[in-house]
Amino acid sequence: MSAFAALSGATRGAIWMTLGSAFYACTYAAVRHLSDTFSTFEIVFFRSLLGVVFMLPWLMRAGFGALRTKRIGLYSVRVGLNYVGMVCLMYGIAELSLQDVTALMFTVPLFTVIFVALILGEKVGTLRWCALVVGFAGALVIIRPGFIELSFAAITVIFTSASYSLVNTATKSLTMTEGPNTIVFYVFVMMTLIGIGPALYAWHSPGWWDWPWIIGLGVFSSLATQCITRSFAAADASVVMPFNFLKLPFAVVIGFIMFAERPDLWT
Repeated sequence: MSAFAALSGATRGAIWMTLGSAFYACTYAAVRHLSDTFSTFEIVFFRSLLGVVFMLPWLMRAGFGALRTKRIGLYSVRVGLNYVGMVCLMYGIAELSLQDVTALMFTVPLFTVIFVALILGEKVGTLRWCALVVGFAGALVIIRPGFIELSFAAITVIFTSASYSLVNTATKSLTMTEGPNTIVFYVFVMMTLIGIGPALYAWHSPGWWDWPWIIGLGVFSSLATQCITRSFAAADASVVMPFNFLKLPFAVVIGFIMFAERPDLWT
């Protein structure tokens, strides 16, 4: 830990974002499997509830004083955008291949940097813009707009991309005054409260064979959220967001191994 802390902020941020990308790809795989049995609303609820459970040991050590905040309004906006975006994303994962979902989500890094620059005033250098544009161009090769059908599921994922860009901007703003664990805990608690009603409306009781996948969903998504939040805390968004493009190779490998999704030549 001391050796990791001695690294530059940019290096630590890049490592956190790379780990977060890998865990998000694993989360996509768990969602794809669970979507055959559970509704999108129930999957989102399980994800949020388990996130709260996994954060309880931290809360017991830190105490409720660690939850003091004067920015509950920004938390609420962030969680609202996050919930709607996540519902749309889960639906897209259930309907599309993992590689297509990941490619469609590649507008997130580009829009995040734009929003952070415009809203938070973060300076973005030429080399950082080049890294983002190259990654986005690679996504366009896979999506091939105008050459493949833009389905309703694809549109929902694009909407998620826009909402997640604003979520990332809010997260970056929160890291200026709040601790990473505080941010993650608030997000999971508020997402659980928002999601319990829709989940109960479409409830399907899990069998014992479903729980390893549900727990895996909670573990991977919790780790992904922790890593992304720490990435923003360590470095500028324009530094770390290009590493978010690593989600694609992770998702392609997982899709090939677990779901026999064979990437085409363009991918």
